[in-house]
Amino acid sequence: MRLRSCTTRTITAATLLLPLATAAPAYAAPPGLPKGAVSAKVVKIVDGDTIDVIRGGTKIRVQLLEVDTPERGKCWWKTATARTKTLLPVGKTAYLLADKDPKDRYGRWLFYVWSARGVHVNRNLVRYGYGKAVLYKPNDRYIKVMRAEQATAKAAKLRIWSGKCDGGGTPTPAPTPSPTKSNPPSGGTDPRFRTCGEANDAGYGPYVKGKDPEYDWYQDRDGDGVVCER
Repeated sequence: MRLRSCTTRTITAATLLLPLATAAPAYAAPPGLPKGAVSAKVVKIVDGDTIDVIRGGTKIRVQLLEVDTPERGKCWWKTATARTKTLLPVGKTAYLLADKDPKDRYGRWLFYVWSARGVHVNRNLVRYGYGKAVLYKPNDRYIKVMRAEQATAKAAKLRIWSGKCDGGGTPTPAPTPSPTKSNPPSGGTDPRFRTCGEANDAGYGPYVKGKDPEYDWYQDRDGDGVVCER
């Protein structure tokens, strides 16, 4: 479906990718973003691989590069859409990186997208079985990585590779980058949050051991399903 413009402003690839000094976030960008990534505000999640953002005062529709999630009405489409909503909360900042071709045939902008926490959303969706790795020629910057992540998801029979239908399903919590020396453990058992309440409020629970390899390393001391204990 071709994007219908909601503004009379004209935006080009050149202006879209210019840094916006006046729109810089009040907080620092997450570490590990690739050079050239620009910030935008998430305003709508259309489905698992399509979002609307505001960039430079203009609303644009973005197709996530190198990932294809199930279409509306198909098995896992609700789960994939919910996953993207968790990774890219409406109203929060996302970071966009273009490749060679800026738009698809429907007029959607083509980007690799990182969340405000620094999660590479395209890659995450493929890694945990929410979508397939797809090459959008000539945009091939991460395709080898995507295919390797798809192989991992297939081997683990995650979601779309499970041979089952979710029937609408419930999304699993969104991971954030693994702890590093610059992000040491805090008072809780999940080292990526300052407090346990912060971790649980962010949606990291309930934890079920063995449910999904992406968060088996989380600790649940008393088995109550809360990933970060006080």
